Amino acid sequence: MLMKKQNLFVGFAILIMMLLYGCARRAVVPDELVGIWTTPTPIYEGCFFEITKEEIIFGAKDGLESNFFIKDLKIQKIPHEEWTLYTISYIVRGFQKYEFPFYYHPVSNGVIRFKNKMESVWTKELEE
Repeated sequence: MLMKKQNLFVGFAILIMMLLYGCARRAVVPDELVGIWTTPTPIYEGCFFEITKEEIIFGAKDGLESNFFIKDLKIQKIPHEEWTLYTISYIVRGFQKYEFPFYYHPVSNGVIRFKNKMESVWTKELEE
């Protein structure tokens, strides 16, 4: 009976450690992505998105902002090109996972194009 309790305790301790490790792990956002991104594309006039080391923030035309903690970041280099496909995963309302895929090119101060809207070019605002 004592052996069963010890095994149960060890199993429970391992489970708790795994949960804590998974919750504590943070995505590493490269410095070139950090900043406020805007585009002159008319349908996005007044909109922006900001990437920090921990969050992605979407700004709408009406002035509302939505902040989400970055859960994961996938990086895929495009062979024979300078473009990199990034996919930021973030959680909405504590459980719904969303993905934000985009291509990044290091030209000038950086250029982003959405994977599903390649015609829009987003550039990073220069820091003052």
